[in-house]
Amino acid sequence: MKRTKIMATLAISALLLVISCSVGAKKDLLSGLSIKYNGFTVGNSYLVKDNKQTTDVKIQPGKVISLVFSDLGGFTELEGKAYPGASILVTDSKGKTVLDMPDLFTQYDSTGVDIALVKQALSIDFTAPASGYEKGETFTWKSKVWDKKGKSELNADLQLELE
Repeated sequence: MKRTKIMATLAISALLLVISCSVGAKKDLLSGLSIKYNGFTVGNSYLVKDNKQTTDVKIQPGKVISLVFSDLGGFTELEGKAYPGASILVTDSKGKTVLDMPDLFTQYDSTGVDIALVKQALSIDFTAPASGYEKGETFTWKSKVWDKKGKSELNADLQLELE
């Protein structure tokens, strides 16, 4: 009986340690979206095209595709505010940079964002080039989300194809 209590205590302690560390990885096998996170908790991550959730990574020239993180926890909260950082780097199949924005949320550096809004959803958008690329061209999308007041970070990778 004593051994059972010890084992149960160890199992609960290990579970709490895993939950408190919030380290993990997720891969959507349909879209290929790969997420690695440390310090954050991620309820869901998905793509949106034409206001609809999708696993389709083909994108038409000039159209927008969004990477959404919902139920995102782990930001340091200061007076009800979170201070997110996010970047996007998209390269073509030859390694040429198509889009490079090292910090998409600098406008919130001094004011922060309501923590409830950040927890609800954080979105990063990419508009496919309208010209200069042929149908079938592939793009590599890399994004990072981080907590500017803490140590949490998340990295996402995705392959897109031009329709």
